[in-house]
Amino acid sequence: MARCGGQQDILNISSYENAEKMSRSCRLPLKSGRRDLSLTLQFHPNFSILHGMIEAPHESYAILIIDDEAANVDALAILLGHEDYRVFRATSGEEGLGILEKEKIDLVLLDILMPGLDGFETLSRIRVHKKTKDLPVIFLTGFMRDALSMEHGFNLGVNEYLLKPIDSNELIVRVKSILRMTVAEKKVMQLQSDFFSMLVHDLRGPLTAIRAFTQLMAEEKNLSEQDKSEMLATIEKASEQMLDLINDILDLSKLESEYVTLTKRPIDLLGLIDHALAQMKPLAIKKSITFSKKYVDDEVSVDADKAKIEQVLDNLLMNGMKFTGERGEIVVTVRNASQNDTILKTAGVDRPSVVVCVKDNGIGISPKEIPFIFDKYRQIVTSAVAAGKGTGLGLAICKNIIEAHGGKIWVESREHAGSSFYFSLPSE
Repeated sequence: MARCGGQQDILNISSYENAEKMSRSCRLPLKSGRRDLSLTLQFHPNFSILHGMIEAPHESYAILIIDDEAANVDALAILLGHEDYRVFRATSGEEGLGILEKEKIDLVLLDILMPGLDGFETLSRIRVHKKTKDLPVIFLTGFMRDALSMEHGFNLGVNEYLLKPIDSNELIVRVKSILRMTVAEKKVMQLQSDFFSMLVHDLRGPLTAIRAFTQLMAEEKNLSEQDKSEMLATIEKASEQMLDLINDILDLSKLESEYVTLTKRPIDLLGLIDHALAQMKPLAIKKSITFSKKYVDDEVSVDADKAKIEQVLDNLLMNGMKFTGERGEIVVTVRNASQNDTILKTAGVDRPSVVVCVKDNGIGISPKEIPFIFDKYRQIVTSAVAAGKGTGLGLAICKNIIEAHGGKIWVESREHAGSSFYFSLPSE
């Protein structure tokens, strides 16, 4: 356990090698779990203690240590410094709160028993400020181990407890885990924010058109029948856009919450695809896009929810048309594949399946975007150059439907060379 100048023990170095890396600042007996090792902590040659902070060689996460025992702070700071964290130091709750006001901190290690503001009061003040209300905090304690005290801490919003003497490996693992979770949560929140901003934008456009034309029709008495007809057609189209968007959101919500029960029965998949192509043909003609199909087998039957699979086909065909220019081509291929078929092995499917492919010769997808193509809240960059930009919920809905059937959906694509969207459905 780390101790300097007779101060309280805190750090349990779990291996001789970890302890050996730290040598120079002050002589500390470090506990390895088998015997005491009298070693000297050494600061990284590129580190320096300045103004209550240990500076790391490069930009990294910032961690604030608040503990009234300076030796405890030193030991923790050196350990975290070797992981390239930027470490801020405070020996009182008041000093720690002052640092939080001025600096951008990613994580706080907070001792509970301190004079003045103890750990509980310090945490309660951290949670009331907008800047720090979601800041992850780990309590360090050697005394407040009872269930009541721990419950009090969790009620205040502490993320973790670490009991002294602190194992160095456990400390690093907990710190890394919490920081990873925090980063992931921030990314999700940003994606949600971007999505809802896009959603508001997509709803505002049709609503603005509806409001403008209804006001014009109410106020302008001399409109011709042709003008009225065109305005009503625009209002109808805007209403359909909003309804489609709302239906997509509701569908995805139901699929993710597993409230939807699939009505499976044997369906003629080739007939269903023929119907979907016929439904989309007017839109394809309008964009001068050619539809074609390649059916390897004369009959293909699967147990599936007909309406849901038709929704997948509609979404994939619409997606293909959106990213394919005039005089482009979309080809639908269907075939039965055995368990050892290369296409299933490549996709990680280990059972006989029917494989459907919707292939276009459009603008393609960047390799960086392919891993996220079926994520909700994602609007890929190529959407910015595609006509009819949407919310990107269609592919997320497809993924949920196919996986609910026990199948898999994936994409192969190259920029400027088109995309092939595949999905499999179990054939037995």
